[in-house]
Amino acid sequence: MAQNRDIVEAFSEMSTHYETTVDAELRRFWGWSYEGFINQLLDLMPVKDEDTVLDIATGTGVIPISLKQRGKQGGKIVGLDLTPAMLYRAARKVSAGGWDGSIVLTCASAMQLPYRESSFDVVFCALATHHLDVPVLMSEIKRVLKPGGKFAIADVGGSAAWRAPVVNALIRAATFLYFLPREGRARASAEAAALNNVFTGKEWGLLLEELNFRDVSITHLPASHFWSPTPFVIRAEKDSTE
Repeated sequence: MAQNRDIVEAFSEMSTHYETTVDAELRRFWGWSYEGFINQLLDLMPVKDEDTVLDIATGTGVIPISLKQRGKQGGKIVGLDLTPAMLYRAARKVSAGGWDGSIVLTCASAMQLPYRESSFDVVFCALATHHLDVPVLMSEIKRVLKPGGKFAIADVGGSAAWRAPVVNALIRAATFLYFLPREGRARASAEAAALNNVFTGKEWGLLLEELNFRDVSITHLPASHFWSPTPFVIRAEKDSTE
């Protein structure tokens, strides 16, 4: 799949400076540091010490390592990513922290999670849903969550106006031209292609209702510019009877 090739190429190129790049981009568009953004996500979805956790699109392992730094000692933490170069950086950080036995890193697609049904208590996914087929992703998250298990997603929210063909084309072109000189063709292509995966709050709500998730909460986070797409954290729970 061409989009997956662009994503792997782009994030392979970014792997050595991923966290500083994301930090700069979040500060530019939203006024958030990367650390502050992740901390906000983790504050909104507390994790119990015994919980088994999956972090989808873990990148350099920021969420699994942050959970350890917050004192989580029990329960396995799994970080999954499509890009081997990102996982290589994550593995080095995990080893340096002495967490090899309790943080497991897996190279696989979020579209086909390599886990059995009802495997996890909590699932995280930060800054990645715009690169994924959201309905497929959410079906997979539901499948691997235990009954009563919870997920939290943090990403950019879209506007219904973006679906208009002219607006869509303009935003795609602007996105491509913004990233091309800064991060190269692969990143520019990946970010431009991601536009159709950016859901509005209403679209998220309808999808999660269709999948029978409960206690859905969509928290919009402040952005520093009125023209910036609004960041959000979505939380919900799998029905305990499923």
